[in-house]
Amino acid sequence: MNTQSELISGIYNYCDAWCERCLFTSRCRSYQIQHETGLAKPQTAGDDLIQKLTDALTLTKKYVENLTGTQGQHALMGEQAQALETKVVRQSDFRKHPLALLANDYLRQTGLWLPVGKDLLEEAGQRQIGAVELGLQTQEDAMHLLHTLKDAWEMIRWYRTLIPVKTLAVLRALAEPVTDPQLSSYHAGKAKLILVSIDQSLLAWETIIQFFPEETDDLLDLMALLSRLRRELETLCPDARAFMRPGLD
Repeated sequence: MNTQSELISGIYNYCDAWCERCLFTSRCRSYQIQHETGLAKPQTAGDDLIQKLTDALTLTKKYVENLTGTQGQHALMGEQAQALETKVVRQSDFRKHPLALLANDYLRQTGLWLPVGKDLLEEAGQRQIGAVELGLQTQEDAMHLLHTLKDAWEMIRWYRTLIPVKTLAVLRALAEPVTDPQLSSYHAGKAKLILVSIDQSLLAWETIIQFFPEETDDLLDLMALLSRLRRELETLCPDARAFMRPGLD
């Protein structure tokens, strides 16, 4: 186990709780506590999924179902790590705030799209199998395309729940008068996390549109909603972008 001097102080305060993809779990006290108590799972799920892609060169219905189940397990782990904050948010009175309404609208609309996204992933896998079999595509290029699409789908699914939960938490914090500069900085860091999550989500949507241009009209509406949420959050928290999250920025 790492010594305290090797830990990044406070990194867990501003992360997205996606430990499977984090490069700093060995330097995160929150992750170490989860590991010690059995909450953290070995980070092999991502490798297993890549191996499945390599072996089958497809995103079959079975694979997508497995992906959904794996994602749910990691989402639960993130919720356990931040259970107190989530509980407070659910009890808050800020759900009618314009920012909260935007975030919840995004959550709802992406929830409607996710089944469509599963079908698109499966369709992409079938197309790539055919292209490889006909010699129109190399296996390496097919794998790169499928991995890129899978990565975009995972990002959309992960951040769609994080964004509204963290938005409510920030709204609650901003509603309370703060005179402590350190506390103000802490709130700015939380807002920075939301902004980064939105940035990553927008990039993921752009990836989906690139490979499925027929979905452009519907997805541009989702991106416009997310962009509006980002602009209004930047207006509400003008110092958020400048905040440097320990180990992450």
